[in-house]
Amino acid sequence: MKAVLKQIPKLELHCHLDGSVSVDYLKRQSEKQQVRIDINKVTVDQNCQSLAEYLQSFDEILKVMQTQESLIEAVIDVARQSHEDGVKYIEVRFAPAFHQSLGLETIEILDAVCEGAQQAEAQFDLDVRLLVCGMKHHSMATNQAIFDHLGANASITKYIVGVDLAGDEASSPTEAHEALIQYAKSKNLNITLHAGECGCVKNVYDAIQYGARRIGHGVAIFQDEQALSWVKEHDVLLEFCPNSNLQTKAIDTLATLDLPKLMEQEVAFLINTDNRTVTQTTLMDEYALLLEHRLLNMADIQKINYDAIDYSFACQATKDKLKRYFEEN
Repeated sequence: MKAVLKQIPKLELHCHLDGSVSVDYLKRQSEKQQVRIDINKVTVDQNCQSLAEYLQSFDEILKVMQTQESLIEAVIDVARQSHEDGVKYIEVRFAPAFHQSLGLETIEILDAVCEGAQQAEAQFDLDVRLLVCGMKHHSMATNQAIFDHLGANASITKYIVGVDLAGDEASSPTEAHEALIQYAKSKNLNITLHAGECGCVKNVYDAIQYGARRIGHGVAIFQDEQALSWVKEHDVLLEFCPNSNLQTKAIDTLATLDLPKLMEQEVAFLINTDNRTVTQTTLMDEYALLLEHRLLNMADIQKINYDAIDYSFACQATKDKLKRYFEEN
């Protein structure tokens, strides 16, 4: 089954850089930088009790992601893993504010991840683009300052294609960030927002109302038929991450993800890993799980990946190239 799965060209639109760097990368960086990390703390399993607990893993990982070299290598590492899953286009998101403990400036961080994307594209057969995450628990001024750097040079303009707001949704609802989201819109930035991961469907409504073109997770919509209609009416794509959603208790069981219903109603969605290493998953694992539980079939997987091209934040030329490839393979 996985051999067939790998041959299906795929996109991934919800993948966090820090949560997806491999254990090999972490061990290599730990040794190279002489920074001790506890590998036992960088993953969670189904015994995880909440999103807040899940997020604790990142404190350990980030210890070795504070130099330009480590950030370049991180992007290459995640791209390699994606390539092994048959991914042809990926948007990797990261929060610049989390990579400044050794004094890196925002522009240095942005330049490093863009250099990583360029090198990854030279090594692997996929397009790599990046999303900048503002953090919900940071000030509006801090997040605005990061967004202000996104047109700084040609490399940043090419590789960084959108923004996100991430963090503990339960303590920081979408409506608290309306002004920042409107600021991003005023700068013509593509917007995807974490919303509806912690059971609050209002956050999904607000995210779409404020201008998000995609919703990160969004599983709360299964509680509310009107929310589902709202998503479809506004032609917004839902970025599902099944294993992660189970671990953070965003969903109680896999059956909560009524994907056949979404296929029937033509609601746009895509399957993603979220955090490959923290969750201990791959994109192949995610699709295999859904196939096993008969929530998708092979034809569905082909369709949702092809359709997701239009919801990516790639330029039109890249979208056209991807569509040609998908149609021929």
